[in-house]
Amino acid sequence: MRIQITRPSRWAVFGGFTLVCLANLRLAIGDENEGNESRTHREEVRQHVCCARHERMIDVGYGISGEIIQIDAGHCRKLCPRHVLDDPGDASRPTVQRCFPESHCRPKASKLERVSTIQGVRVIEVTEACECTSDSSCRRESFTHLVHSGTPHQAVMDVGVCMGHCAKDLGCKPVRNSTVSIKGPNGDEVYQVIEKCGCAGTCHKMDHMETVLDFSEVEIKDGTNTTDVRPVVRQINVGQCVGTCPGNETEMCLLRDKREPSRCLAGLYSKQHTCTPARFKVHEYRTRRGSKREIIQITQCACV
Repeated sequence: MRIQITRPSRWAVFGGFTLVCLANLRLAIGDENEGNESRTHREEVRQHVCCARHERMIDVGYGISGEIIQIDAGHCRKLCPRHVLDDPGDASRPTVQRCFPESHCRPKASKLERVSTIQGVRVIEVTEACECTSDSSCRRESFTHLVHSGTPHQAVMDVGVCMGHCAKDLGCKPVRNSTVSIKGPNGDEVYQVIEKCGCAGTCHKMDHMETVLDFSEVEIKDGTNTTDVRPVVRQINVGQCVGTCPGNETEMCLLRDKREPSRCLAGLYSKQHTCTPARFKVHEYRTRRGSKREIIQITQCACV
């Protein structure tokens, strides 16, 4: 049998061949685009890291039956949890943040968990949330504490934290603190709050305010009612020395190893240096009765 291809049939074959070529070309372009997108995603993942809260179990004490009580105190790490390995910083999971590699991963909020043990109630600081912070100069950052969670006394306060870099041999430390009081089950509870941070050495001066009523500029005549006299209110930053001194312990060896004389088996330790005031300034004032008083202000601290 002889098969003859007519002119219309030839055009049909040519059209089918053209469609197949176009389809293959489209698939090739699609594969290339997909490869580019995958490559871009991998590069973005390499450029960012996660800042997330991870589990950290600690022993708190013993229960009534003798069992060890454990709680998850948590900690912040620059490591992606398993569920975000492919998508760090997923917006649907706010507990995980995407950061730049040079940034710091630090606790943003914590909860003071009260745990009842047979030794009594223990207060444990539990990390609740983490955040990324950029590397910058020494500054105060917000750090919230949740106290008495789940009770009528529940409260949130910003206790602050010092972060940032300083010059060599200096650290970013609190230089002025204050206190806040919060109602608790046993009355008012006082907490330290960082107000100001600065670069300081291991032994440094912190602000400490004293307030006095100064009658030096008031003239009290005979017969004058002293309750009607208005003195000058003076606030003086008397300061306080805080911190430690390097090499603050010395050892007197009492028993040495016979085989290794350089090894001390028993010794006495004593502190040689403490962080103490080194320079002062004196402020004078007068009391309501006219007595002269002095307030000594610390201007410099040193290891002595």
